[in-house]
Amino acid sequence: MTDISANTVFHEQINQILTLPSPLQKLEDEVFNKREIQIFVKRDDLIHPEISGNKWRKLKYNLLEAQKQGIGQIVTFGGAYSNHIYATAAAGKYFSFETVGIIRGDELNENSSETLHFASQCGMKLHFVTRTEYREMRELPDSNWITQSFKNARIIPEGGTTSLSLGGVGEMVDEIVQQLGQAPDYILCPVGTAGTISGIIAHSSPKTKVIGVCVLKNGTYLLNEIETLLENASMVNVGSVQNTTNTNFEILWNEHHGGYAKKTPELLDFVSKFNAEHDFDIEPIYSGKLFFAFYKHFLDNIKPNSKVVLVHTGGLRP
Repeated sequence: MTDISANTVFHEQINQILTLPSPLQKLEDEVFNKREIQIFVKRDDLIHPEISGNKWRKLKYNLLEAQKQGIGQIVTFGGAYSNHIYATAAAGKYFSFETVGIIRGDELNENSSETLHFASQCGMKLHFVTRTEYREMRELPDSNWITQSFKNARIIPEGGTTSLSLGGVGEMVDEIVQQLGQAPDYILCPVGTAGTISGIIAHSSPKTKVIGVCVLKNGTYLLNEIETLLENASMVNVGSVQNTTNTNFEILWNEHHGGYAKKTPELLDFVSKFNAEHDFDIEPIYSGKLFFAFYKHFLDNIKPNSKVVLVHTGGLRP
């Protein structure tokens, strides 16, 4: 079992660099009062301006395991605008890991996007490959080319989701329960690679209904990914993950607004109005689709006296 307390230096670094536990903010709206429900936002976007939200949650135990094994290099994958690449590069800078990014698109360079420029400034070595090569590597992350080129590295897949990631996400659930003083009736989160929702499922009480809002078109294959992650997490036994047989969850598949990073005028209008009316912002790729689905399709079904937590997974850049 990987134990964060086993590495005092790393634990001290986390306390110095990151804001943990992240705040649990009550969302005020007259409609909630009329329905006699309480809505909270888990502000994981405030963990760190550069290692934001679920990116830190998923990286934590992967970094700890690398440090435990004496591995100083992290290799991962992503596109030119990847939040995961951005966060991993920043984590490497702050926690003294050498980082390598395998980037999709051989015509790109370190200045092709703000993400790649930032990653390069953090010290990440960028390795550009064709889209065909990238697809093959992503499907076979343990391929000979990767393992031979980076023999002493910890390899983390695109998006950062591994069986170890569920431990870090599970700690978010612990924080929510401590901050509320009880388990919430619902936890809602966006779903991209299924790492975050799997971690929430694995550590939530069966009394808490977990709702995911898939941001991808045709994303039902993620059910198999969730099943695999939960099975692997039960074998790894990392962090505080306990309840890997929880079945009290549901995923909304048709709230993607056209697919990953796609935006409808209705979604953009909702995000703009929400940001104008509240003291924090959401973005249209992840949190915007979550909040939109909550207001438009979920709110009417909440029973009175319920406590609901929406997870803000970050995604906003400084």
